[in-house]
Amino acid sequence: MRHFPLIIALVVALIGSGNALADTTDAVETTLYFGLDLPDGGTVSDEQWAGFLADVVTPRFPDGFTVLDAYGQWRDPELADAPVIREETRIIIIVHPETSAADGAIGEIKSFYKTSFGQKSVFHTKAQARVVE
Repeated sequence: MRHFPLIIALVVALIGSGNALADTTDAVETTLYFGLDLPDGGTVSDEQWAGFLADVVTPRFPDGFTVLDAYGQWRDPELADAPVIREETRIIIIVHPETSAADGAIGEIKSFYKTSFGQKSVFHTKAQARVVE
């Protein structure tokens, strides 16, 4: 009987957490990494980046996304003696439902950036997320 208060506290905590989870939504968090160095030695300008966001990213994810400034490095895995490339980077984080339409939109964003700015790659991660509001 002396553990009864502990058992009651655990039951109350479990019931409370169940209600909190009822207010959540399953989603996917996609993170895209965009190197800003151009093959000709220049960099993607602030104006070019703003245009890319306005014309390419926003129409595909109008509900929102987050952009972070970062500094990263990358090495081409296809070349045995590839140098490490260090460059300014922009990261876009998009939380969205897991749908084929969203996957297609992510692919279009990556393809447009690579083609427009001469990039070999846009690094991309995807993880399950639980949206709690």
